[in-house]
Amino acid sequence: MPCPTRPACIAAARRAKMEAPARARMRLWPKSLYYGWVVAGASGSIGFANAASAISILTIFVVPMSEEFGWGRTEIAGATTLGALLGAALAPFIGRLVDRFGSRLTLVISGAVIGLGCVYLSLMQTLVGFYIAFTVSRIADQGGVKIGTSVAAGKWFERYRGRATGLVFLVETVGVIMLAPLTQLVIGQWGWRSAWLMLAAVMFALGVIPCALWVRRQPEDMGLVVDGDSPTTGMATTPDTGPLVVRQAHHERTVVNGEAPVEVAVVERSLTLRDAARTPAFWIALVSLFLGSNAMSGPGLHMVPYLTERGLNATAAVGAISVMATAGAAGAVMAGMAADRVSPRWLMVGLYLTGTVALALLVGTDTLVETYAVVILMGLIGTGINTLAPLMWAANYGRGSLGAIHGVGRASQVMGFAVGPLMSGIAYDSTGTYREVFMAFAVVALVAAGLMAAARTWSWRVRETWMR
Repeated sequence: MPCPTRPACIAAARRAKMEAPARARMRLWPKSLYYGWVVAGASGSIGFANAASAISILTIFVVPMSEEFGWGRTEIAGATTLGALLGAALAPFIGRLVDRFGSRLTLVISGAVIGLGCVYLSLMQTLVGFYIAFTVSRIADQGGVKIGTSVAAGKWFERYRGRATGLVFLVETVGVIMLAPLTQLVIGQWGWRSAWLMLAAVMFALGVIPCALWVRRQPEDMGLVVDGDSPTTGMATTPDTGPLVVRQAHHERTVVNGEAPVEVAVVERSLTLRDAARTPAFWIALVSLFLGSNAMSGPGLHMVPYLTERGLNATAAVGAISVMATAGAAGAVMAGMAADRVSPRWLMVGLYLTGTVALALLVGTDTLVETYAVVILMGLIGTGINTLAPLMWAANYGRGSLGAIHGVGRASQVMGFAVGPLMSGIAYDSTGTYREVFMAFAVVALVAAGLMAAARTWSWRVRETWMR
């Protein structure tokens, strides 16, 4: 059928040219496998390799690098804070780039920056060199990888968005759990410089290459429909909202009033970042994320010294951190699966309330059993909130501008991550105890729960029953 206008013909030709390579790659996968799962797998793979920029991995390098160069712990920690703050500042802009060009470009560039940063860290000789390399790596981590992976999953899924995002965060957490002992082994056998090279190789092999090959912006770019459903077209209207701009409608089969399954047309609508910023709920959710991240991250950096002061030996205190990481992996899966059935916002309210209880219990813990119970809760909460945040934005405002909106949300979270540990350190240096500041964090978590409960928005999905 001929094109009605010359511009339409040109647009159709460009679209076909873009889709051809993508369709060719799809032949590598079974037709029954929705390509979104391939994108989620590649996103999880770079999340696994991104452990190279994690604080949990840097901790292993602190002693050998301090012994070789004579650096203080504060000097090393400064690079992590600086990188996180700069990454937070760039996150909203990177989110916009993800919406426009897709996650692939962001993930490939960010992964390459982290990989090259690890290579430079294996060669550096000065504190300035360390600050440059690790700060840039943390910027790529907080501002690039963290946004790119969650948005990639969010763009390709709706009904299974929680499971897909949970899978990505699960693999990311497993990366820290597996690469931490491997890094320690390499340092013991060949030195800390070889360990940085090993982490660089992991990033290029498991991060950059898979993302370059298989990550795509959204299903519509490949002629697919979100969740792999059958497509439909048109414009939908409702008496309350008027016309909706339809990015792409699709069909679902559902049961209505216990009767036989019928076809249901699900129409998506999305708000831009500018439109979302006009709603009070957007700003309330941002404040909640900042306060919640502040409260839950506050004890993290100080957990081992706090537990040893409470009477636990060093081995048990370090073991508690491993238990927390393992619980975090389980938390990603549990939060993701739950979000497919329950509003992510209300799940976050529940986690913040649980955080209030966990922080209050942490103040009085002095036995191994109590400690492990508390750190399991904190592991579930920390990773659960990270998993649910992008899901909450997608549920509230749609997936059209998910990158830009999550970028702003991520900036708010990272600011909280940076301020919390600093508040704990200042409080301890001033009073000689963590008790008061940890109780204050419990109150802050309670406030965060109340604010998240108040951050109610409209529904962006419209269902219309179609006759079979």
